[in-house]
Amino acid sequence: MKPNQNIALLKTDLLCRGIRVSASEPYYRELVPAAYGTEGKSRSGIAGSGKNFLLEYGEAANLGVRQSFLESSPYEFRISEGEGWILKDGEKVLRATVRAPAWHSTAWYDQVQLHGTGSLATALTNTCIYKSRPGEGCRFCIIDIGGKTVRHQPEDLARAIREIETHPELRQAADLVKKYGAAQPDRYVPSETIEPVDININSGTEPDGGIGLFTEAVAAIRRISRLPIGIQVCPLGKPELEKLRSAGVTEISFNLEVYHEDFRRKVIPGKNHAHPREEYFRSMAEAREIFGENQVESWIIIGLEPAEETIAGMEAIARSGGIPLPKPFRPLLGSDFADQPLPRFEDAVSVYRAWREIIRKYKLDPSDTRAGCGRCNGCFPLREILEYGM
Repeated sequence: MKPNQNIALLKTDLLCRGIRVSASEPYYRELVPAAYGTEGKSRSGIAGSGKNFLLEYGEAANLGVRQSFLESSPYEFRISEGEGWILKDGEKVLRATVRAPAWHSTAWYDQVQLHGTGSLATALTNTCIYKSRPGEGCRFCIIDIGGKTVRHQPEDLARAIREIETHPELRQAADLVKKYGAAQPDRYVPSETIEPVDININSGTEPDGGIGLFTEAVAAIRRISRLPIGIQVCPLGKPELEKLRSAGVTEISFNLEVYHEDFRRKVIPGKNHAHPREEYFRSMAEAREIFGENQVESWIIIGLEPAEETIAGMEAIARSGGIPLPKPFRPLLGSDFADQPLPRFEDAVSVYRAWREIIRKYKLDPSDTRAGCGRCNGCFPLREILEYGM
């Protein structure tokens, strides 16, 4: 398939609506887990709740596979006559597969997971001060789901990353379509071995903002790896940002989530009370001076406030020196917002078209970002928009 602007539209719709897998297929349980977080989660949010599909033109898409809204999705994944297909209303629209590196079948998987096509991702904890306080947790989040507390130690993470980087056999990719179908043309599987390109570190919010937890983890990883490292944190002051940079952080993300004040109070009550949105913009501006152009990012979620507010939020992020990362809201099982309506495709398209103009206006270059969610590209069609338009 020769990509064009329809690719960005198709990926946007898939991200909004998710993808079904028939329970009668032999690969069903490899794509749709029986449960999330039964023993604690080491990843949270959108990326930890979906399946990482590799699309035929080489980009990844993290698509919802285990949510109640999927009953109404027109999209289905099916292996047919030796090829993996995404179907819409029964019609083939895009070839795809799912790859799992060998380390996903080892103990290292609890420490580090593959996101996108080459991001080594982890969450330091599955606890959060806001989730621990009644009524303060972000209502879309499932970081605390499960019965086990996860707190990864810096040296354990460093050891896992060292093993993954230095042992190619751990990065050998098992291809779902090759497993259940005939041999596939190389265009569907760009590489048989995963080549890491960055490290993406997340965490629940700690009492001190997580500065100590992150600096220790990053410093331990930096001793054994030269891969760019991206982290996601709440707003911090210049001294803390300097410490993170000295420890080895390459890219930093301050996730605004929602822009309009009324919706911030509703959706992220604890974070909004502790960190008004002006703190995010201040931190972004200061971080740009420390980490450099295009190395500061911020999630903003499509579908939790009117689209025009999300667009205003993206402009405020860009004006502060950050690259906005607009992601369609996904109602996650186990979250307070599990039954919230899906984002409208039309709203997502309007946000993404505005995003492209905002990026141009403020002379930002997402392709220059060296680590983090924008580098991964699994939860949004940013590279598709930049390359093919929308």
